[in-house]
Amino acid sequence: MSERAASILIVDDEEMVLSSLRGLFTLQTSYQVLEAGDPRKALEDLSRTRVDLVISDFLMPQMNGIEFLKEVKKLQPETIRVLLTGYADKENAIKAINDVGLYHYLEKPWDNEALLSIVRNGLKEKSLRRRLSEKVKELDSLASRHQALERELEMAARVQKSMLPEGFPELEGYRFANLYQPSAEIGGDFFDLAPTEDGVVLLVSDVIGHGVQAALSTMLLKGVFREAATLNDEPVALLEDMNRRLHAVLPTGMYAAAAAFAIRAGSEEIGFANAGLPYPFVLRTAGRLDEIVLSGPPLGLFESDVIPFESRTIVAGSGDVLFVGSDGIGSIDNGEGALFEDQELRSVLASLAGHDGEAVIRETMKRAIAFGKEAPLPDDVNLVAVTRSRS
Repeated sequence: MSERAASILIVDDEEMVLSSLRGLFTLQTSYQVLEAGDPRKALEDLSRTRVDLVISDFLMPQMNGIEFLKEVKKLQPETIRVLLTGYADKENAIKAINDVGLYHYLEKPWDNEALLSIVRNGLKEKSLRRRLSEKVKELDSLASRHQALERELEMAARVQKSMLPEGFPELEGYRFANLYQPSAEIGGDFFDLAPTEDGVVLLVSDVIGHGVQAALSTMLLKGVFREAATLNDEPVALLEDMNRRLHAVLPTGMYAAAAAFAIRAGSEEIGFANAGLPYPFVLRTAGRLDEIVLSGPPLGLFESDVIPFESRTIVAGSGDVLFVGSDGIGSIDNGEGALFEDQELRSVLASLAGHDGEAVIRETMKRAIAFGKEAPLPDDVNLVAVTRSRS
């Protein structure tokens, strides 16, 4: 509130006092000065006009200054209230400070500089209160919006979780296990299975980015996968079909890394095609760790004929475990720039050869968290293990 914008009301039944104060504020300030000789008339004016500060005499015939300022407080609680009082009235004025909410009182005869200082400081305080009130309202609004956003994110997280398989199918010769842990409330990692005539097709994917946009893209990805899987049960054909559909609808710069696996009941052969996901591993019961090196372009980034997809057949022996996941677990760092993928992932998996898929996932994640010194996950983690049943 600037001085030019401020308005003050002077109420006193003595014309000499009104004239003196009017002259003081007119000459020394740029305030808009209003005045009244009757407090009842002043209250009528205040019911229609807002002012920033009121100066009232204490002894007036119609009502005293304390009674008048109480009514002012009811009409305009934020208005600064100043009382002029004679020496004999000082005790009553002090007692009434809390009831009226006086900003200050000044004894007659007053000192002009002291009165000017009180008025200036009072107006500054009112301005600060107004600004503080506005900031509090802004913070309350932000808090409400934040709470609403949290509720929306919680709902989105529940929706996204509902897109993941509730369980795994019973498939002759195979058992499935998984771990899905987003780095935020919602993430961009995803996996799903679709039935085929003689088995299932498994898709593991990682949409670029995190948060809402990535989560929305996983919803689209699920729909595309389910539709494409009804037409294609071979990994390469499936990824080509999904790529065409996603390339047509994903925003520019959005894409999804993915890997598709065709698993047939009772068969030791697993068909595999890759679309930019980290290479999967096979943990052999003999203690060997095989990394299945096969590259491919991410889904939705290029048209299918730009870089063709390739396939590989994985032979899973009795007790072998196929371990596949997004890059989230490999990107866990130890705080010194070293990544779990580079330092320990392969040695940890090799040490777990001979265990079933559920144990492999559990122990690998445990070691990764320890490697990262229990820090929050930098990326979503999505792991799937497929164990070939022992003969």
